[in-house]
Amino acid sequence: MAKLCRVPALLITAVALYGPKTGELKGLLETVQALLSESLRDGFRPYTLDQVHGTVVRLDGTADAQTGRVVNRRYLEITGIPRAMDHARALEILAARLTPALSIRIGGCEPDTAAAFSSRGQHPHERMFSVQGNAFVLVGWPVSTVTDGISSRPLDELRRAMNEANILHWYHESATDVDNDFHLVVGHHDGVPEHETKDAVRAVRAYLARHPVQVEVGADQMTIIAADSPTLAPAQFIGRLPVEAAEIVNLYF
Repeated sequence: MAKLCRVPALLITAVALYGPKTGELKGLLETVQALLSESLRDGFRPYTLDQVHGTVVRLDGTADAQTGRVVNRRYLEITGIPRAMDHARALEILAARLTPALSIRIGGCEPDTAAAFSSRGQHPHERMFSVQGNAFVLVGWPVSTVTDGISSRPLDELRRAMNEANILHWYHESATDVDNDFHLVVGHHDGVPEHETKDAVRAVRAYLARHPVQVEVGADQMTIIAADSPTLAPAQFIGRLPVEAAEIVNLYF
């Protein structure tokens, strides 16, 4: 059996909207961070706006030093089977599934009102902003899902299509798992008491419910990032689509 290298320190991932922000998205992120700073004061550590991103699919891999092939780490963890990642096919899937661009809505979910879908079993008002661990997370969904329900889940279908490139999405442990969420971390808290973070989250949800924005996520908004931290700061590689598959493969060695 070929010997696999130790997993590299770099996190390699395909993300959307990394870099400068403009328009309504910039205004929304600035307001959300201002609300958190007002509630939590020095306990809130905001991301820079350039740093805020939505992860579409992680590209974690383990390099085979003998063959030069890169095995998908998540697939190996879940199944125990080493599958070589096809980065060229993955890039084709991203370009095809995001042309035309996918419309994502962030906010606009009122509490105690009927919703066309749920997310992880929760009402979208609860899911559209939350604290997860010490991270503050915005979540949006494809507009078609908001209007038509979970029968339309283009973001989940994109992630599922990555199986054709031997890439298993992080939240697709089984064939029935669905992840149609578009996450954006806006910052972290530094040991703030739970009652204070709950108050801050409620304030942000109230604002989001009344001030939805819609962003377009197309192939030209996609970037391949390599970094040694999930914050993606600092990035050690930034490859905006289109990028050569060989450039990505070289990052694993």
